[in-house]
Amino acid sequence: MASPEHPALHATPGGPAGPDPFLPLHPPALVGRDRELSAALQVLRASTGPAGVLIVGAAGVGKTRLGEEAAARTSCARDTGDRGAARDVQRLAPATVATVVQRLLRSGSARSRTLWIDDAHLLPGSAAEGLCELTRRRAHKVLLAMDGTQGHPRLQTLWKDQLVARLELGPLDVLSTRRVASALFADRLTWPGVVRLAAMSQGNSTLLRELARAALAQNLITSEGSTWRLGDAVPVSSALRDLVAQQLADVTHHDRRVLELIALAEPVRLDVLERIVAPDTLLALEDAGAVRVSHPRAEPAPGTSPSVGLTHPYVAQVLRQDVGPLRRRHCLRTWTRHVPESALSPAERVRVAQWHLDAGDLPAQEPLRNAVRCALRVHDVPAAIRLSAAAWYGHGAPWAAELHARALFADGAFDDLHAFAEKVAAGHPEHLRTLAPTQARACLFAGRQDRAEEIARRLTGTERSAYLALATAFRGRFTIALEHARTVLRDPESPCHAESALIATGALARLGRPHDALRLYENLRGRTSDDEGCLFEADVEEALALARLYAGRLDEAEAILGREYRTALESNLVGVDARRGLGLGLVLLERGRIREALPYFSFTPAYQAAWQPWNIRAAIHATIAAHCLPGGRPDTAPGLPDPVAPGPYAAGLAVARAWQAHRRGEQGRARLVLHTAVDTALESGTYGDAVVLLHETARLGLPAHAAVEEELPVQGTYLTSRLHFARAVHTGDTQLLARVCRTLADAGAHLYAAEGYAELARLQRRSGRGRAATASTVQARTLLRDCGDVSTPALHFLGDPAHLSERERTVARLAAQGLTDKEIAQRLVVSPRTVSNTLYRVYQKVGATDRRHLRRLLSP
Repeated sequence: MASPEHPALHATPGGPAGPDPFLPLHPPALVGRDRELSAALQVLRASTGPAGVLIVGAAGVGKTRLGEEAAARTSCARDTGDRGAARDVQRLAPATVATVVQRLLRSGSARSRTLWIDDAHLLPGSAAEGLCELTRRRAHKVLLAMDGTQGHPRLQTLWKDQLVARLELGPLDVLSTRRVASALFADRLTWPGVVRLAAMSQGNSTLLRELARAALAQNLITSEGSTWRLGDAVPVSSALRDLVAQQLADVTHHDRRVLELIALAEPVRLDVLERIVAPDTLLALEDAGAVRVSHPRAEPAPGTSPSVGLTHPYVAQVLRQDVGPLRRRHCLRTWTRHVPESALSPAERVRVAQWHLDAGDLPAQEPLRNAVRCALRVHDVPAAIRLSAAAWYGHGAPWAAELHARALFADGAFDDLHAFAEKVAAGHPEHLRTLAPTQARACLFAGRQDRAEEIARRLTGTERSAYLALATAFRGRFTIALEHARTVLRDPESPCHAESALIATGALARLGRPHDALRLYENLRGRTSDDEGCLFEADVEEALALARLYAGRLDEAEAILGREYRTALESNLVGVDARRGLGLGLVLLERGRIREALPYFSFTPAYQAAWQPWNIRAAIHATIAAHCLPGGRPDTAPGLPDPVAPGPYAAGLAVARAWQAHRRGEQGRARLVLHTAVDTALESGTYGDAVVLLHETARLGLPAHAAVEEELPVQGTYLTSRLHFARAVHTGDTQLLARVCRTLADAGAHLYAAEGYAELARLQRRSGRGRAATASTVQARTLLRDCGDVSTPALHFLGDPAHLSERERTVARLAAQGLTDKEIAQRLVVSPRTVSNTLYRVYQKVGATDRRHLRRLLSP
């Protein structure tokens, strides 16, 4: 998903330890308006073209904030080095515009300036006429912000006559709204709270800020260590009450009751609502803008009806909050009379069950059980936790205990899960057996292997095999994990069928057999959605995408994960969005789009993927990505979690640590880390990991492992090409390397292909084939256009004919990072004089004048 920035923002250092009612609530930077800001600056800094910018949009969408940023950037244009772009910016209140404009028209000042006018729709007619004349002369620039449907008619003609460029601002998109909500609380508000506030504001930044203020004023924000949590109540203030009153100003008392029913049940199927509410009432509500009708996005199934909801989600939240218990019960009875339980959709089962709890009723066992299962299937974890807890404490059934444990697992609340298991053991020890599968998996995910083994002894049959498959996969023993998973897959009736299919798919990919993984997925497709025992349904599409990644089908993998990530965002699937974003980031990293990938790996303390393994993977990928970017000292890159048991992360950890060591100039350590990991991968049969490690060794320019000469049993041209990359660089085989580069480029791995062409150019130049070397360099630079801002060892001094030794390249890289001769000497265990002499030779060979010039030459 061009790639939007991931919602996981870097934590603000030195932030407050707990919620402060006087928190300023101002985001540190403009968010979500990069394209509009760039367009505005292009117009305001240009000496030709339109004479200004007109920003229009509804109240609260951020017109003033965008105008302020554009004005500030325009006044600071001198700092960009573009002298012609520098302008004086003068902010004018609507009441003073006419006077200033008339003075400029009379004086004919040669000094060009920019007039920044907010709330331009409040300008009187004389001021609007003067602005029109000023823009026609094009001696000065204007920056106007106004409500799109208001203002003097002359202002509307400015853009129609092409005197100014018009920027139409709509609400912020989902990601940007969440980024603003997180920034308002210094990135310390837990992600469910961020998602709730963003959904209630519907992209309106002014409303979002008012919601945040109301939450603080009502003490709805509580501190949990270094993070803050938003309570369940709806933040309300007098200003927000006024907003609701304004939205419902034209609604009668009777119609308000209808809106309450819709708010409690939304989104409501239109065919059901038409049986409950008179058509005239629905038409009146639509005409008043109070309700909206949404049609299914995809091709609707037979019998599918459009849905109806309130136009503004915050109004719906307040209405739901304000409905009294008796009114809530009355609405529930009205709804259930017209829609029997058997006719409810999965999402409606969840809503109606919660509706019963809000009304003080406990649903019967079977409807409640179905509702919890539906909530888990659609990843509505908060609803699953609430409903399963009510089922357990209300009915005390073993199925309720099991589903509550699964809901806590899905939330990553492992401590709560273990505490719940202890309560069950104390009061109902006969039910403890049903919790064992989930509890054992929770211990594995929390890194408590011994406790997991103890609990797993209660398991039998395919459940035991499924647990063993997961446990051995967590230890990195993918061959054994595959055998255990196959034992489960032989039993189509096993409740762990889908989970084992996912484990087998991942194991096959790591073993270097992605085509087998894809075939397994296709054979089992459609089975996973009905598998009640599957705890990893969120990862079904991710497993498919990552298998395609290993198969070299990077375009398909990106498309799948991009779609699934957007679905998770738009459906408010907290935790699932992080895990799917992590998979998308990995594909972007593989494609060489490093800056696009990095935000998907950078989680704040308040925004995590819920399950520890995903957070560890994020740290590993973030480290690798950061070391592929130019500039910066090695000690500023993100750190790896310590300690981490290698297990399934062995290959990734080795790569990340090797990049760290190489960036510090410790080539010997980088080589040792990678070669040791190759030995381990070969011994365990994880040939896919072995190929990745051999390829990374070549990318870092390190001595090759002996296995580079072997034909490892991996499937597909992509893994084979990565192996052949390492072999060609080791042996100097230019023909093999040229074929590898073409294959990698065709697969979409543009950074790997560019690095291959850079190495090919060096080999060709050494053999006296200057023209071929130039062509390879051009190929590398062409591929790098898709990668953005990257700098890896293979790309250093791209196209430069100088022959640098490995020691000279290491010294050059460390010097370009800003290290002094003494610091470099300490890293390489040599004398500062040796470093100085080596650096002098580098300068002579590449024509550099100082460290800053050297840094530019290092960048491709």
